[in-house]
Amino acid sequence: MFNFLNEVKQGLKNTEIDLNGFNLINLSGRILYVEGHLGLVTLSKELISFKVKKAVIVVEGKDMMLSELSDNTIKICGQIKKVEQI
Repeated sequence: MFNFLNEVKQGLKNTEIDLNGFNLINLSGRILYVEGHLGLVTLSKELISFKVKKAVIVVEGKDMMLSELSDNTIKICGQIKKVEQI
């Protein structure tokens, strides 16, 4: 199975992306890939939040939607304005 984040890690070679048990990649504020989530908390077009190990990630934006959701991977598309860990 193709894993986008593993492909990016291999391309970056020595750059570490792992952040406290999860991986997060923001591509130009239009696509957000997350690996290692533990479940959704909030889902709307302006706010998406999800659990990760020892924290919650809050994504704020406009016209956002989940284009992929699996057991540990989320892909969010839209105008992503802010991503913060609380």
